[in-house]
Amino acid sequence: MSKLYIGNLPPDVSESTLRKLFVENNLPCRAIMIKRGGYAFVDCMDQSTADKAIDKFNGCNFFGTPLQVEPSVVGAATPGKKPGNTNDFVEITIEDEDK
Repeated sequence: MSKLYIGNLPPDVSESTLRKLFVENNLPCRAIMIKRGGYAFVDCMDQSTADKAIDKFNGCNFFGTPLQVEPSVVGAATPGKKPGNTNDFVEITIEDEDK
């Protein structure tokens, strides 16, 4: 998978600013989605590019904050949180309407 989670972004960062960071480091990407809460998802061109971005940007200072860069985990309940934690499960009870 070549999608990355970018965490700990400054609140005023834009898609164009983040794209510029990737382009200036010769790491082309297809799409960047900035989310509220200081994180983004970046779809890299291939796995090699994603791996290089992780090596280059994880922990690097970006406008005063150290970036958190890791592979995006599909289906995680919270950005940056790995699936498999039993605390992620919620018990749901379905009541029969005929009663």
